[in-house]
Amino acid sequence: MWEIDRKVQLLIILIAAALLFAGGYKYATMLAATSAPEVAITEHVNEPEDAEENQETEFLGVHVAGAVNKPGVYHLAPGARVEDAVKGAQPLADADLNALNLARRVVDGEKIRVLKEGEVAAASDGNNIELGTPAAQDQLGGKININTASVSELDTLPGIGPAIAQRIIDYRTTHGSFRSTADLQKVSGIGEKRYEQLKDMIAI
Repeated sequence: MWEIDRKVQLLIILIAAALLFAGGYKYATMLAATSAPEVAITEHVNEPEDAEENQETEFLGVHVAGAVNKPGVYHLAPGARVEDAVKGAQPLADADLNALNLARRVVDGEKIRVLKEGEVAAASDGNNIELGTPAAQDQLGGKININTASVSELDTLPGIGPAIAQRIIDYRTTHGSFRSTADLQKVSGIGEKRYEQLKDMIAI
């Protein structure tokens, strides 16, 4: 009887041990699964590179000729004056700088011819911006040559202020010399009435 009970007890112990082992194994498996490090999946996104902005500074090309040591084309910053262009070209000792309006702002594509003292501008220089001199005006009977006069000279005409004078120069720089004095009416601000006031005072 005692021997049978021992067999039952041993069997119960073995069953309990098996259950404990099975439960422990299952628990260990679950623990390992929960403690496993999570693998983060990240998507690589290519960030667009910022485009470099090429900021090109616009310069004004001005041709300086005549009584200067270094004639040629000079590239000046916007707002530059005739004085800046002439200074860069190094005027000769006998250059007549008083014949120029040194304070005038330069225009892109213009030609500034520096005359010598006593020199008279040639009529063929009609495309030049700064050629007017008192001597040249005398040859025109005191009239202003609208193809060669500077801003200051055009400003002496009635009803023509610095702004309209600059428009006249801008127009002939863009379109070339005036072919007739009547073409002056093509400039903004100069109508038929104003032209009638000016026609006897101007020439080409």
